[in-house]
Amino acid sequence: MTDLVGGSFVVGTAGHIDHGKSTLVKALTQIDPDRLEEEKRRGMTIDLGFAYLQLPSGRRVGIVDVPGHQRFLKNMLAGVHGMDAVLLVIAADEGPMPQTREHLAIIDLLEIDRGLVVLTKVDLVAEDWLKLVREDVTGLLRGTSLQRAPIISVSSATGQGLDQLRAALDAELAEATPRPDVGRPRLPVDRSFAMSGFGTVVTGTLVGGALRQGAELAVLPAGKRVRIRGLQQHNQSVEEARPGSRTAVNLSGLTHSQVRRGYVLAVPGTLAGSRRLDARLVVLPDAGQPLRHRQQLLMYHETAEVMVELSLLEAEELQPGQTALAQLFAAGPVVAMDGDRFILRVPSPPATVAGGLIIDRAPRRHRRRDPAVLEDLALREHADPATAVVLELGKHPWGLPDAELADRLALPAAGLADVIGPLAQAGAVRRLGNIWMTRARWDAVVSRVTGVLRTYHLAHPLRRGMPREEMRSRGGIPADVYGGALAALIDDGIVTERAGEVAAAGHAQGLRPEQEAAVGGFVAELELQPFNPPPPTDLMRRHSLAPALLEYLVAEGRVVRVNDDTVFARSAYDDAVSRLRAHLTEHRTLTVAAARDLLGSSRRYVLPLLEWLDAQKITRRVGDDRILRT
Repeated sequence: MTDLVGGSFVVGTAGHIDHGKSTLVKALTQIDPDRLEEEKRRGMTIDLGFAYLQLPSGRRVGIVDVPGHQRFLKNMLAGVHGMDAVLLVIAADEGPMPQTREHLAIIDLLEIDRGLVVLTKVDLVAEDWLKLVREDVTGLLRGTSLQRAPIISVSSATGQGLDQLRAALDAELAEATPRPDVGRPRLPVDRSFAMSGFGTVVTGTLVGGALRQGAELAVLPAGKRVRIRGLQQHNQSVEEARPGSRTAVNLSGLTHSQVRRGYVLAVPGTLAGSRRLDARLVVLPDAGQPLRHRQQLLMYHETAEVMVELSLLEAEELQPGQTALAQLFAAGPVVAMDGDRFILRVPSPPATVAGGLIIDRAPRRHRRRDPAVLEDLALREHADPATAVVLELGKHPWGLPDAELADRLALPAAGLADVIGPLAQAGAVRRLGNIWMTRARWDAVVSRVTGVLRTYHLAHPLRRGMPREEMRSRGGIPADVYGGALAALIDDGIVTERAGEVAAAGHAQGLRPEQEAAVGGFVAELELQPFNPPPPTDLMRRHSLAPALLEYLVAEGRVVRVNDDTVFARSAYDDAVSRLRAHLTEHRTLTVAAARDLLGSSRRYVLPLLEWLDAQKITRRVGDDRILRT
């Protein structure tokens, strides 16, 4: 695997065929990037080549050499995705050619803004001619992402300018920001092969996080699980591969034919394929034709190629030089992240016509020309991290857990905490257990809950509250959100909970004067015959007591209903329990007959009372006797 790895930055070549890209790489690194027998026989780069270089500062650089022939442009596109900087190679004896311009257009669409222009073969031209070529190149770069790139003249044959080129590249990379580790590694595969003694090996530019030997990975979009047997970076075996470098991964669990260019290695559960993408499209000024709604184009994203259909959201056509929002429907799953860039090409005759930025990697299907959709996409496109959090949560009515939110935003857990903390303090988002929800959605939940409780209290004014689970069901709140939501409602003083019943804050069970009279007469008559109470149905009839009022008295604890036919006043019940406890404390056991004599009652009332005390775990039946529970 020694020819496949690089360093902490990745630099790629670009340019027309026969302008000396591979020869330049070999002169800089002493490694021939043309690895195929056909390439050596024809003297032409066909596929991606790889080398590595240590710059004067000690900075390690992986180099990706791309083919310059128009026929192999899709191979060039597979290599350009992970470049930190580019060497745009132009032969001094020819100047800019068609693939110079197309490669530059691709670099510009991908917004690669670090690089050098390398004028090769300067030993073959006079100074006057070289000056003209420089002027031509300067004009070509104007208005592109490389417009400030230094122009270095070299000769790979004589070595002229190579030290200057190394120094200039070193200076360029000194200003570059290393690829961040956001805790979510992904490696777009650009090569897969079997190696004797190793098995399956894949290579690519690692981004997003580190890979560790022995870790489990998912091969996407297939979803197959594999394990890392070995890693190489910087031309050395390593226990941990860091992001921003060319990386070779030795995999167990599959054959090399089961993973190919365009696949992605990632930690299981952190990425998924999607066949629908929201994007901002940019059409090249010299595209030669407009993009049309429902047009079929080839999309190149990272190392993958897939056919997509355009859904132009703002117009029927997009003219050369224009930009607009679109939704892409892919023929197969695309493993992408928000913020990724891509290239679009017409299949026949093949030509690069546009590129773009992925705004949402897994959106809903949109209606065209919908102002709300267009406004939301425009906000997402230019969102700072805090706005991105609110917009992402807004897509999910019941919020998202921390881990899933961080995953969707490509943020490490610590980074999410830094962003979301101020949002929570400002009241823009609300935490419900482990779920985050937007303030607008939380206000809607509060409105729904208070509305449900208001309706319930009007229908059942004598009940203390609604059973907790009935509240969840009527409110339509998912079970995994309900616990956190209820806790937040209680903390905010919006609802109260008592004995498993939820009520609106301030809810008071109230009786009308005639109901108070009925209740008073009912309880008073029970108290007159404390241990021989009249049947509740007779009492209710005599005092015009509605069944709901009896439920109210039970819920309030003013009476104790031990079965359907026996109700004691609270004072009588407490007196009975006190007498029975005292007897049991002294005599250790209690019979039905003894209880009857203690209370001056009859078996009709004593037996259901004792069974009730058993159910309340005050007493326990042993044979025909009762004993106190310890």
